[in-house]
Amino acid sequence: PLPDPLPVLTAVLSVQDFMQMIANQTGIPLKNLSLESIWSVFDTLFCERAHGLTLPVWATEDVMSRLEDLKNFSFKFLFGLYRTQEKSRLQGGLLLRHLLQNMTAATSESSAPTRRLIMYSAHDTTLVALQTALGVYSGKQPPYASCHIFELHREDNGSFTLEMFYRDEGGGPARGLRLPQCSQRCPLPDFIQITRSVVPQNWHQECQLPEASSQTGLMVGLAVCGGLMLLLIILLLSILCRPKEPRVGYQQLSSQSEEAT
Repeated sequence: PLPDPLPVLTAVLSVQDFMQMIANQTGIPLKNLSLESIWSVFDTLFCERAHGLTLPVWATEDVMSRLEDLKNFSFKFLFGLYRTQEKSRLQGGLLLRHLLQNMTAATSESSAPTRRLIMYSAHDTTLVALQTALGVYSGKQPPYASCHIFELHREDNGSFTLEMFYRDEGGGPARGLRLPQCSQRCPLPDFIQITRSVVPQNWHQECQLPEASSQTGLMVGLAVCGGLMLLLIILLLSILCRPKEPRVGYQQLSSQSEEAT
């Protein structure tokens, strides 16, 4: 017997007719209709609805629900499904490293006074990337005004714990979040150890980006070559535009008779 079809392929085949309908209604050619373009279609309709605008007739509740399912699937496709840990190191892990560095600095008595509150404004993709790295993503698109909260506490014994909350509905109370391998109020050293695998040590190297020094050398080389080329152009122009010296030698003079005629 043949093995079960791949989940991703199954998901695409199961919405083929729906994708054709979206192509007909939006004018996007079916061959160009991807998860990214479905994302754009849903986001446009979502924003229009959130601002009280009238949606097209074809954008029924059922259509919006199916578009939302595809949007949520695209989040999983972007941040998970395949090599999730490696993706997390290169995506949400970068922000997580920055957060943990701030937390660790706040626990050091020898360091300068740190901020009591740090707030970040971000897109839904940033929040999903962070929550995927932490292993707490619910699988749904964060709505407007969503908020992921980190609280650092000093316990009576002098140790530090880290607590997380998430508010995903405007005006609603925040609910507690916890790492899969830790308690709600997780000791800071344990939190750092558990998330170590998704925190990059050298993000540029892991992303295989050129080092800043090599980029600087390239820019210097281009600047030198550009300067030499400019000097060469100026030299050529000065030679071509230089006035010619009068020729030394005999020159025929017109006679008076020639002038009279």
